[in-house]
Amino acid sequence: MRFFMTVVILYCASFGAVSAFSLDFVDKLDIKAIKSIHLTQINNEFRATIKVQFGSTSDVDLKFKNANFKITFKNNKDSDIYLGVTESAEFFFPASEHGIERLQDENLNVYVGKNDLDTLNRLIEMFNLMGNPNSEFAMILSGVTDVGTKVKRGWIYQGHIEIEDFTFHPTIQREVLFK
Repeated sequence: MRFFMTVVILYCASFGAVSAFSLDFVDKLDIKAIKSIHLTQINNEFRATIKVQFGSTSDVDLKFKNANFKITFKNNKDSDIYLGVTESAEFFFPASEHGIERLQDENLNVYVGKNDLDTLNRLIEMFNLMGNPNSEFAMILSGVTDVGTKVKRGWIYQGHIEIEDFTFHPTIQREVLFK
């Protein structure tokens, strides 16, 4: 289970040169589990908080800042179920110690949509997909973020990148807690 990420060319201001974000660096991030989904209705809108466990084998601390992702679920028939978009967020991925994967739980705050028939139908499809132990699905994140790496004196942001098809395929029995 690896992330497949398409990364655009970055401008690295500290060096004054254009460089490509290392795919090896990006491949050291992984989604390990969807721990829970908390759905709420505020006024006439649905919002969700998805607790996701990320894993990192990177030898430096990483941070996604101003992350805005679209979240979609794909079933085994290649049909997409759009959940919503994350609100601008910051995610921290600690460096691994001696190559041992470090796990980090992060909350994705998602705007799902208005309380209307379209949103309710999407939520029903998602619940049916995730609640069926025989279904196979993937959670896909796509969007933009600023990526930072930790240095002795703070953080260096390597620029604004676009992430496409950042994918999680569960490989064990799902235990997603819906609230």
